[in-house]
Amino acid sequence: MSVSKHPNGPAPETLPALWYHDPEVYARERQAIFRRHWWPLAREDQLASSGAYASGEIAGWPAFVIRGKDGALRGFHNVCRHRAGPLMRDEAGRCAALTCRYHGWRYDLEGRLKSAPGLTLGQDLDPTEFSLHPVRVATWNGLVFACLDDGAPDLTTWLGDIVAVAEGFPAVPDMTFQGEIVKAGSANWKAYGDNSCEGYHVKLVHTGLGKTVPEEQVEIRPYENGAFIGFDVTYALSAADPSRRGRGLWIYKFPGLLLHFSDFAFNMEIVIPTGPRTVFLRRWFWCAEALAAARGTSAQAAIDSAEQVMGEDLEICELVQKNLEAGVYECGRLSPTEEVGTIFFQQLVRQALSDAGSEAGSGTHADHPPAS
Repeated sequence: MSVSKHPNGPAPETLPALWYHDPEVYARERQAIFRRHWWPLAREDQLASSGAYASGEIAGWPAFVIRGKDGALRGFHNVCRHRAGPLMRDEAGRCAALTCRYHGWRYDLEGRLKSAPGLTLGQDLDPTEFSLHPVRVATWNGLVFACLDDGAPDLTTWLGDIVAVAEGFPAVPDMTFQGEIVKAGSANWKAYGDNSCEGYHVKLVHTGLGKTVPEEQVEIRPYENGAFIGFDVTYALSAADPSRRGRGLWIYKFPGLLLHFSDFAFNMEIVIPTGPRTVFLRRWFWCAEALAAARGTSAQAAIDSAEQVMGEDLEICELVQKNLEAGVYECGRLSPTEEVGTIFFQQLVRQALSDAGSEAGSGTHADHPPAS
């Protein structure tokens, strides 16, 4: 495995251990990082008809997207304006109206309040002041994204060079959805991100995968436009004919989106923090089945391999998390040749928190990010 050398000379310091478990740091990250980025909430084919919806959570913010009667996609916080009850309690479905599951306040598919049991609209309250709180929604490559910050860049700008990269591979709508893997782990989201942005650990952590790595050519480099780390992979299409080569590109898009492109399949993993010490992972799979069969593989083989690798990654990250919290380790050094992706990832963390601190007019502390 070859990587692009980090150009900045001496080995840089890692993030401080405290940043991986301190509740105050996590609270700042929610505002400075997770609220300001785009997150996949659904597949576009799930929302084909009026009233079709999908819900999820973004770093503690419940949200959902729904197809309106006018055909438009809209997003809302999954929070009733009465006493904060949920409107959606399942991940996907279809409805004719939005009804709070606590006290029955009802909204139309555009989020406007239509009835409030026990209250007279126009007399007890002005319904125009009690519409659902909106969430930005946009689509790309058959996927539906949501963003909680009205001031964040549009989705295409946020994706940057990923848009052009995707054009060199089969489009998601042209493939068949194969299923998903979900996992919850006891590790900070950055521990998982640090791990996902380098191949340094592969031979020791992924012993099965490590055996195939020498047969692949992998170049890892950061992309400024879109803020992601790219793993450019060239591999043998078949053991019988090693001269036939295929190409893939694996991406870690800051702060927590993994995209895996190949000439016959695509999968996407979402890394969502559920607290300063916990993380939730969801991975979706698509495959052009005829192309996969022609290459002697299958969608199920890819899913089985991914599930094993994700489990191994989570296991090592959970062990690292315990050591980060033990009070012995404070800070380490990163390899300019083997951890170029992790260096870039940690730079993006520092920059996001520094920018938030500057906006708030605050300084920095040796162990704490700027106050937001």
